[in-house]
Amino acid sequence: MATYVCPNCGREQARSFHHIDDVPVNSCLLFGDPGSAHALPFGEIDLAFCPDCSFIFNATWKPDTTTYSTEYEETQGFSPTFTAFQREQARDLVNRFGVFDKDVVEIGCGKGEFLTLLCELGRNRGVGYDPSFVPERQQPGGADIVFKQEYFSEDTVQGPVDLVCCRMTLEHISRTRAFVQAVRRIASPQRGTMVVFQVPDVRRILQEGAFWDIYYEHCSYFSPRSLARVFHGAGFEVTRISTGFQDQYLTIEARPSPSPAVRSIASTGEDLSLAVASFGKKARQSAAQWASIVRASGQAGGRVVLWGSGSKAVAFLSAVKDAGRHIHYLVDINPYRWGKFVPGNVKQIVGPEFLSEYKPDLVIAMNPIYRQEIAADLRRLGCSNAKLLALGESGADSASKSDANFRIVRA
Repeated sequence: MATYVCPNCGREQARSFHHIDDVPVNSCLLFGDPGSAHALPFGEIDLAFCPDCSFIFNATWKPDTTTYSTEYEETQGFSPTFTAFQREQARDLVNRFGVFDKDVVEIGCGKGEFLTLLCELGRNRGVGYDPSFVPERQQPGGADIVFKQEYFSEDTVQGPVDLVCCRMTLEHISRTRAFVQAVRRIASPQRGTMVVFQVPDVRRILQEGAFWDIYYEHCSYFSPRSLARVFHGAGFEVTRISTGFQDQYLTIEARPSPSPAVRSIASTGEDLSLAVASFGKKARQSAAQWASIVRASGQAGGRVVLWGSGSKAVAFLSAVKDAGRHIHYLVDINPYRWGKFVPGNVKQIVGPEFLSEYKPDLVIAMNPIYRQEIAADLRRLGCSNAKLLALGESGADSASKSDANFRIVRA
C-alpha cells in the first residue's frame, strides 16, 4: 500500500483508508441554469491518515480544480442560530483578550459578518482576506475595515496585528504547515498577537460515519492532536483547544512562541486508528439507511426535500443512492441561493415560502443544530404534518467529549 507525506507534520507514514469517486470539485458554487451546473468537473477523494500526528487529508486533491470567487456562496449568516453563536464567539474573544482599539485580520472572512462584529464590538481596525467577498454586500456602518478579494498566502504583504482569526478555512488548505507558518509571520510576540482558528472536528465525523461532511473542498481534517501539532511546528504556543457548536467545531487559540522549538503536548488518549478503520463501513451503512428512507417516502408518493443547500446537501445527494430521483428541491433561508442550481445532482434551490404550496411529506435537515429553527418555519408555513429528520441525530452523542480542552505541557 502506498504511503504519503503528511502535509501537516512532514512524516511519510500516511496511508489511505476511504475512497470516493465522482464528487463535484466545488459544492458551494451556484449556477443560474442546470446546464452550467452539469458542466462542473468531478474529482475523487482518497482520505489518508497520518498515525504520527492524526491528520487526515485527501491524498488525491488537485489544487487547480477548486476555485473560490464571488459565485461561492458559503455564508450561514441568515440563520438566527448561527448568528447567535457567531456573535457570542466574537464577544468572547473581544472581552477575554481585551481586543479594543486593536488591529485585527480575518483570513477567509467570507462575506465579512464576523470581522464586522469584531470591529464593531471593540472599535477595532480590520483587514479581511477572501476571494469570495462581495463588496456590494458589505454591511453599512462605521466599522473601519478593508476587505481584500484575494487569498492569504506566504506572499501576502501584511504587517503585524493584535488578533488573527481564521474560521472554517484551514480545512480548505492542503499545505497546512506552510499556511500556518505564513500566519506566524504576522503574529508578533512584542504585540502579544493572539491567533484563533476554527475547523470542523474530524472525531465527530469519524464516529458518526458522517459521509455528508466529506467533500472535495475539504482537503484537510483535524483533531485536537493534529491541530496542535501544526501550530507547535510553526512556532506557536497553544493555549487552548475547545469544542463548540454542539461539538461540531474545534477552536484553537495560540500565541507566537519566542522559541522555534516544537513544544510537546500531553497525551489526551486520542487514538483515531480504530475510528479511521471503521469509518468506511459506518459511512456506507448510514448512506444505505438514508437511501432506504428516501426511497420509501418517494415510492409511496411522498415529497422529499433537503433543508440546506450547501456542501452537506451536495455530498448527501452524491452518496445516497437514487436520492436524485426522489428529491427535487433544496430549501435554504439564504436569499442569495434562491433559484440557483447546485452541482452534482443539479437540484434547484428554493426559499422556505415555496413549501407552503409544495407541502413536503419528509424534510431532511442537513444539520441537527437547526432542528428547532426549521421546525418553527415548517409550522409557520402550514407544513406541520411533514416529518422532520436530521443528519447525525442518532450518532450525535457518540463523539468523545471528554478531551474537549487540551492540556499543554511546557517544553
